[in-house]
Amino acid sequence: MTPVIDKFQSLLSPDQVVPWSSLNDARFETSNNELSVVLPESIEQLSAVVRTCYDQRWRMLACGQRTKLHWGCQHQLAVDVVISTARLNRLVDHWVDDFTTRVEAGIGIADLQTKLQTQGQFWPVDPLYAQQASVAGIVATADGGGLRQRYGSVRDTVIGVQFVRYDGEVVKAGGRVVKNVAGYDLMKLMTGAYGTLGILSQLNLRLYPIAAQSQTMVLSGSAEAIAEAALQTRHQGITASAMDWVATENGIQLAGRFQGIAAGVNEQIERFQAIATAAGLTHKVADDTSYWSSLAGQLANPNMILCKVGLLPTQLVPLLQRLNPFPTWLARLHNASGLGLIALPVDGGADMATTDALSMLRSHCNSHKGYLTILQAPASMSLEPWGYSGNALPMMKAIKQQFDPHGLFSPGRFIEGL
Repeated sequence: MTPVIDKFQSLLSPDQVVPWSSLNDARFETSNNELSVVLPESIEQLSAVVRTCYDQRWRMLACGQRTKLHWGCQHQLAVDVVISTARLNRLVDHWVDDFTTRVEAGIGIADLQTKLQTQGQFWPVDPLYAQQASVAGIVATADGGGLRQRYGSVRDTVIGVQFVRYDGEVVKAGGRVVKNVAGYDLMKLMTGAYGTLGILSQLNLRLYPIAAQSQTMVLSGSAEAIAEAALQTRHQGITASAMDWVATENGIQLAGRFQGIAAGVNEQIERFQAIATAAGLTHKVADDTSYWSSLAGQLANPNMILCKVGLLPTQLVPLLQRLNPFPTWLARLHNASGLGLIALPVDGGADMATTDALSMLRSHCNSHKGYLTILQAPASMSLEPWGYSGNALPMMKAIKQQFDPHGLFSPGRFIEGL
């Protein structure tokens, strides 16, 4: 019996502590042959598990369905216990009239959307791995997708949070109404923290009504014409749910997704077509569901290097032009914010040419008030994944010290090893 199993046998049933090796997850290596995955089934059990780890000073790695556990190029698990919230998967409350819900951390996004659909509502995110990802995993990695064009980022939709801190105590912040302003805004702090400040246990989410109609139109043409059309959509106030640059080595498209009542969708489509015509672009209607799901599936390809980028929207064309050294690539960049994802081929991904090209891309982003983070790459990739060059690191370290003074949560997973 391993020390972990021995400590948890009085708290959990045998099937709630399983060896890491039984998961057959080839994306990670570990020098700890006795590494265990703990699966609490209640907030009380999660609290007790974390308290035990704190008493033993065991390093913890939190996860849900493990879809994004490899983001940040963490191929070597330097932890003592993996804590999975996969069995904390209930929809706790749904306040239909308030358009809010409370869910446990491990509920799958697909399961949640199906439950909300019965009341004509949905949580406005379109992340990668949408059929497997957990809600807490989406929040922890801030993976909201293109719907931020209309509904805002993931952190804009999280209005309440409950998490277990380093010593096992349960902490709550926010509430169940959108305008709640009580207490510190821990919702935004926990969003995108990659589990380094605590383990999410419950979340209160802001919901929206499902649109009566949804339609996608794709514009195609030269980079300069796409840039002009993209600029006009911003200037003319086109109200798309998503407006993304979708580019490969073979060309660039501007894809707009329009949702609402039929009359409103048709009016926006006509305005989008007029912009396309003025810019000399071709346009076509795409299958609304398959177009976006296919795009997400390609970006989630495990055989690609995946980067998250952010820079000024006016610098998107120069960024795409710098992808030419790669034989194949795919980019999805959000028109309004300049944020997005770029997928690059893994073949030769660790060689010096690829590393130099990624460094050049990062330098371009940094010099235009942006960033490039490597989410997924071969284990042999030598380039530091985060590449952070801002001045907030002292504050980040102070926050980490306050929330996790012994460095037990997801050690080394975040910027500068936080």
